[in-house]
Amino acid sequence: MEAVSFTHFRSFRSPVSAIWPCLTLPHRLAGWLGEADFDLGFNGTLSLRTWNGDAFHGRVVAAVPPAKLDATWRLFESDSESRVSWRLSGDGPGSRLTVTQDGLRTREERDHARLFWRDALDALHGLADEGIPSGEWGAAHPVTVCAFLPRTAADLWPALSTAAGLSKWVATVEEFDPQPGGAFRFRSRYKGHDVIEQGTIQEIVPDSRLRLSWEWIGEEWNGATEVLLALEPEAGGTTCLVAHSGFDRINPDRALEARRNYATGWPEVLSDLKRLVSPLATAR
Repeated sequence: MEAVSFTHFRSFRSPVSAIWPCLTLPHRLAGWLGEADFDLGFNGTLSLRTWNGDAFHGRVVAAVPPAKLDATWRLFESDSESRVSWRLSGDGPGSRLTVTQDGLRTREERDHARLFWRDALDALHGLADEGIPSGEWGAAHPVTVCAFLPRTAADLWPALSTAAGLSKWVATVEEFDPQPGGAFRFRSRYKGHDVIEQGTIQEIVPDSRLRLSWEWIGEEWNGATEVLLALEPEAGGTTCLVAHSGFDRINPDRALEARRNYATGWPEVLSDLKRLVSPLATAR
């Protein structure tokens, strides 16, 4: 699976001198991107949490005021690392910011990155050009999490496609009919409360992918989201992807809370799978 890059740009009425602080000062970043803590020195630590629950951790690679900022980061401390480059230049009386993100290994990660930077730079425009703090965005974005597992896809497939396998890392399985149109029902505990999630199997491809319609019962979603569990062979093992999308299809009053809950929950669940199949392996 070959990693690819994605580039997005935005022009602003505000000059470079007004945009650079929005990229490097935590109190300005909070107005469009999220809660940030970082050291602009070489190899300085970086952490970012967005309004919708995404969490990034990484390091600063280069910072050249007021034109260049490079960093590497991992979403939810996953095994998939991206390099993010910001280039800021003059554009007439205003400025232009170009963002490039490398290391996106799946279509789902690329789609998420496109949404992320489109909405992020729109929010930066709101803050810098309109003077309106605009950090509240992304409630409908997918949650995407990846982990590298030192097993073949064939070895891992029973953990994704059988009731016995799923019960070891996702939830207690009360029903699971592994065929298109088959029903499933999971029970678990979250924040001290019983959780029931259910839906139907939309697609099942042996050793490759399981796609589910997914609803948290009792949360007034008034609709279903979609969960994809996918396996992609790599040298020495397999990358497992969890992609949870469709938050735009449910009750808008519940979408943000739902998205935040799964932004917290899926990384923990995938970590359980990683411990299950590679208890003695070190992180890649």
